[in-house]
Amino acid sequence: MIKTEKLTKVFRTTEVETSALKEVDIEVRAGEFVAIMGPSGCGKSTLLNILGLLDNPTDGRYSLNEIAVENMNENQRTTQRKGRIGFVFQSFNLIDELTVFENIELPLLYMRISKEERRRKVDAALERMQITHRAKHFPQQLSGGQQQRVAIARAVVANPQLILADEPTGNLDSKTGREVMNLLKELNAEGTTVVMVTHSEENAREAHRTIRMLDGQVLMYS
Repeated sequence: MIKTEKLTKVFRTTEVETSALKEVDIEVRAGEFVAIMGPSGCGKSTLLNILGLLDNPTDGRYSLNEIAVENMNENQRTTQRKGRIGFVFQSFNLIDELTVFENIELPLLYMRISKEERRRKVDAALERMQITHRAKHFPQQLSGGQQQRVAIARAVVANPQLILADEPTGNLDSKTGREVMNLLKELNAEGTTVVMVTHSEENAREAHRTIRMLDGQVLMYS
């Protein structure tokens, strides 16, 4: 499903050039759960952003479902993301001005799905995440765990093939973090590919394989 070859990302300013990724080679098969670990600043989130088509690499190759995507423009990347990739972030990335229902509905609006179908899908995601009773609430009225459930519901509402999770339990207590990990494992057991950035060895043990990074390079892929 995912394959990179010598993937490189360089950030440049007028005075500084920073190599965030250095010839990264990874492969993730459909249906796998892969964890990415390493110290802060090692390139984990940069890699996840490229895998999620939020950014392009400076050099190297990246294929998603055997489609070369490394040189796509923003419109092409957006088209590839729609309905195929779901994102879960440590900071939840919910829109404060929208209700829980409206936050979850966003990916479907971009896909131009009918209002009736959107409601059906959002209701199903709310029920699955056990937050139906919060549908009309706003993010600031929810606990951290509830906000992350909303974020996961938004990520899965379009039934994506791939979920990219960046420290999904980082802002949660241990009990709530465990519940979020169980949700990700359930989705993976149903066939969804999951790639998760984490600092937690415990969370990484839940994955099928672990990529360990340092200074923009892959040290070990087990």
